[in-house]
Amino acid sequence: MKNRTTALLVALTLGVCASSSAQNQNRTEREAQANSLYQQGIVAMEAGKYDLAKTSFREVLRLYPKHTQARRHLLHLLENRDSLEIGKRKATLKKVIIPVVDLDQATVQESLEMLSAQVERVSNKKVTPNFIVQDPTGGFKGRTVTLRLRNIPAETLLNYIVDQGAGRVRYDNHAIVITPRNPGTSGAAEAKKPDLETSDPK
Repeated sequence: MKNRTTALLVALTLGVCASSSAQNQNRTEREAQANSLYQQGIVAMEAGKYDLAKTSFREVLRLYPKHTQARRHLLHLLENRDSLEIGKRKATLKKVIIPVVDLDQATVQESLEMLSAQVERVSNKKVTPNFIVQDPTGGFKGRTVTLRLRNIPAETLLNYIVDQGAGRVRYDNHAIVITPRNPGTSGAAEAKKPDLETSDPK
């Protein structure tokens, strides 16, 4: 009887140890998978792939709810979604270098159409600015743009165009909206601005 009791105790102890070992191994595997997904989320976030990053961080928290860094990054993405997307659009335009610009008293609309076409051509249609001109009161009427530039980032060129047209730029999630700074006032009576000529400083 004593031997049987001892055997039962040994079996129970071994069972508990085996169960504890399996649980520890399972926990370790989950933590390793969570850390791998966390790194994937960081890479996606740095690349501007915010939806993928959010999915990765959510999966991390499902596997390992105590992962504070994943929770912090997820909250940052959720709270700053619009500003992050706008920053991404600006950064994308900065990377597109327009080789030659030769505008001679072009309208704001014509200048933006040129820029849009150049951006799509240089980027092999991977980048589409989606410019929208909102000028219901004719604030851009009479204003012209004259620029002669080489090797200029598209984002900088946009600012030059809008500045000569006395306008302002607003980045939305899916478009870049251009409006006059002084709606309803024509620039025809103002003195013509001098040509802006530059080249890539190398």
